Amino acid sequence: MSFSFTKVRSIEELLHLLDAPETQILCGGTDLVVKMRGGQATPQHLLDLSDLPELVGVAWTEGSLEVGAAVPFADLLGRQTVRDRLPILALVLSKLGSVQIRSRGTFGGNLVNASPAADSVIALLLLDARVTLTSAHGDRTLAVEEFLLGPGKTALARGEFLRSLTLPIPDSRLVASFHKVGRRKALTIAIASLGSLLHVADGRVLEARLAAGSVAPTPLRLRKVEERLSGRKLTPSVIAEARTLAAQSISPIDDVRAGATYRREVTADLVARLLEESLHA
Repeated sequence: MSFSFTKVRSIEELLHLLDAPETQILCGGTDLVVKMRGGQATPQHLLDLSDLPELVGVAWTEGSLEVGAAVPFADLLGRQTVRDRLPILALVLSKLGSVQIRSRGTFGGNLVNASPAADSVIALLLLDARVTLTSAHGDRTLAVEEFLLGPGKTALARGEFLRSLTLPIPDSRLVASFHKVGRRKALTIAIASLGSLLHVADGRVLEARLAAGSVAPTPLRLRKVEERLSGRKLTPSVIAEARTLAAQSISPIDDVRAGATYRREVTADLVARLLEESLHA
């Protein structure tokens, strides 16, 4: 495995180097290095963005958090303001991989890798996060849902890179939860996962956001389930409706970790359990 390595020092240098063929960006490397070792990725040139000032900043703006694409997950998880204002983000990141993975992994790398099982994307979907993409022609902004097109596929154009993310701060009344099912108790790639932001008062759903992972070509919002729940009292029949609709809203596959039928049942069960717990909270 032979390649050249450049630690990029400016956006201008990055845009210039991106024009070279067989060039790939390296953020944390937790996905890319594994692929390179397995022969699934064979870049000739690696561009390390870990010290690029524009990509390692974290800033609170009015109503949102701006995160550079190369900020390590551990940096975010270690900030009390993130844990206080974006509890769903802290909850998801705390269950992502190992301490070592969180110390190296970044949103930029995780998003561009575009794995259907990416835990971090669940939080981004629930927060209606957006990504800023930069090229020599300027910036453009997309919702995370629009950026992810399928396994390993994104909306990145040639000569373009993921610069930053915008994470809106949700209503503080929304209660965060995140559950994933795997073949072992720790450091697992999810067979199925479910994240949620729920506001339930007097047994009625005032707002519901649900996102599932490992059960479709990309992590996805369960918007039909959200719409069905909105404004309704949580009763056994409503919970059963939501369970059925959740199973119908996903498109899992069979792979070495689990079968499609099992994934569908697990996701439906996770939705039903979440609603039952919310009813009795």
